[in-house]
Amino acid sequence: MILQTVRDSKVIGSQTAGADGNIAFVNLPGRVRVYFTGVGIYYPDGRETQRVGIVPQIVVRPTLSGVRSGRDEVLERGVLYIETGR
Repeated sequence: MILQTVRDSKVIGSQTAGADGNIAFVNLPGRVRVYFTGVGIYYPDGRETQRVGIVPQIVVRPTLSGVRSGRDEVLERGVLYIETGR
């Protein structure tokens, strides 16, 4: 998130799960345990990230063929952005 506040920066990759914050639990009667987060994580502009995640400006997902061939397609896209500005 903080990288997205830097002028002319780009976050490249895939959206995160939005499962952030600490985990707390309470034991209830009947051997029931309830889990919940006790912290809110927000973008610098105040938008929530819980259940949303970090959304990249340039979406790139690794492919099975890339993994099989030993390529890092996300890194390759980042290098392309550095070289071309697009």
